[in-house]
Order: sequence, then structure tokens, then C-alpha cells
Amino acid sequence: MNEMVHKAVAAGGTIYNEPQDHGFMYGHGFQDLDGHIWEPIYMESSAVKQD
Repeated sequence: MNEMVHKAVAAGGTIYNEPQDHGFMYGHGFQDLDGHIWEPIYMESSAVKQD
């Protein structure tokens, strides 16, 4: 995910927010050249309660 953000910045985007690491969930955001905000996240599936 960090690699994707770094590629976006290298292509002219900007970092939207600093990485967020919550142990079971991680996210990092960037803004593209058109001003769109992207916030990809990853969450451990074991953190989701299943009924």
C-alpha cells in the first residue's frame, strides 16, 4: 500500500494523510492530480466478528 502511495506522489499526486496503523487495520491516503482523495485500507479478516 505504501508503494502505491509513493507511486502516486511520484506521478504528481500529494500525500493526503499520514499512514494510520491500528494493528489489525492499516491505511494511507493520497490526492490525485484531479483532486480526488484515495484512502486505501487493509483490515485483517480475523478482526471481523462473524455470526
